[in-house]
Amino acid sequence: MKKKKAILKQFIYNVIGTTLPTLMLQLLILPLIAKEMDGDAYGFVLAMVASVMMFSSGIGNVLNNIRMLSEYEYDSRKKRGDFGLLFAASACVIVFLTFGIIYYYGIHNVATYLLTLLMSVLVYAKDYYIVRFWIDLDYKGILICNAICTLGYVAGYGLFRLEGSWQMIYIVGNLAGLLYIIWKYPIQTPFFVRTDLFLSTVKRYCALTAATLLGRLLQYIDRLLLYPLLGGEDVTIYYVSTLIGKTISMALGPLNSFLLSQISKKSEMSRGLFGKLLLVTAGIGFLGYWICIVVAKPLLSFLYPQWIEQSMIYIYITTLTAIFSAISMVVNPIVLRFCNMNWQILINGICFAVYLVVSLILLNEFGLMGFCVGNMLSNAIALFLMVMIYLRTYKGRNIDTCVG
Repeated sequence: MKKKKAILKQFIYNVIGTTLPTLMLQLLILPLIAKEMDGDAYGFVLAMVASVMMFSSGIGNVLNNIRMLSEYEYDSRKKRGDFGLLFAASACVIVFLTFGIIYYYGIHNVATYLLTLLMSVLVYAKDYYIVRFWIDLDYKGILICNAICTLGYVAGYGLFRLEGSWQMIYIVGNLAGLLYIIWKYPIQTPFFVRTDLFLSTVKRYCALTAATLLGRLLQYIDRLLLYPLLGGEDVTIYYVSTLIGKTISMALGPLNSFLLSQISKKSEMSRGLFGKLLLVTAGIGFLGYWICIVVAKPLLSFLYPQWIEQSMIYIYITTLTAIFSAISMVVNPIVLRFCNMNWQILINGICFAVYLVVSLILLNEFGLMGFCVGNMLSNAIALFLMVMIYLRTYKGRNIDTCVG
């Protein structure tokens, strides 16, 4: 009983801590920014944020997850190293990708580039270094860290109001969180140490990076595609229609990390337990869908009154898409832990191809509604493939033979 209470307490700390920054951004700060801009300018900001979160946060989370999954192996062999090298190499990739983002959007302002670069690096670093809390199962530390990050977002919004650079919101927030992590867990030296596990770790890292970036493309490419094809106004309308569902989905993100931190120490998981977890998650998802539909209009009318009528047309489809995504977040850590990582690439590759082809065809035929339907179908397929791959490939055998 005490163990169950301890796990419940840890989970509550985790959920509150990791949802605070999301709720602050999605339900307060971003709507306030929208009041300062027209639809086209705000759509551009949303597209830029999506780009940074797709690459910087995505790569940071990959390194985070690989570190968690590898911790037992490194500990058992009394090895320390490799991740400093991976961190530095990935930081160089982030710099290159940020330049690509700026070029893609045709921005030639040096100050904008430097601010976006700083934002990208800080998002990446914070999303990786918070792994120390996950490894130690320090969920109270996660709560404190993300509360500090949330206060940083508020301070950053104040700077935005003073000098007009929206990037300051993300810069100050992530810097505040990162400084707390480094204070709690000082960076170990020497930093650039290579062990005999380096090559195997790099292989897993590359496989999971490919899979994660494909998955992140599914999550954020809607804004990246819609901005050049339809313009900032339609990006804004689409974003508002997805806000309730995506906020719920993003809030369930902590469950992904929580499950991974818990099952990273396990060697197997029964099909019966997997089935119960899937059934409970689907039930919560079904209930969550109707709650989202009920609260959508009054809440969005308060947050985005200028775009509420256009956005409500798409709310039923975009919310269903978010629920499929949220259920996938629960299933994914199990597949990641107990099945070969190459399956992640296959799943996300297939879904990305379906998303790109179907969404663009339907966008051309039916406009924004067609695009929403294509997005929903790709997320449903991703969930179906995850479940099938787990059931077909994992036989309860030793974990070392399953993830090789």
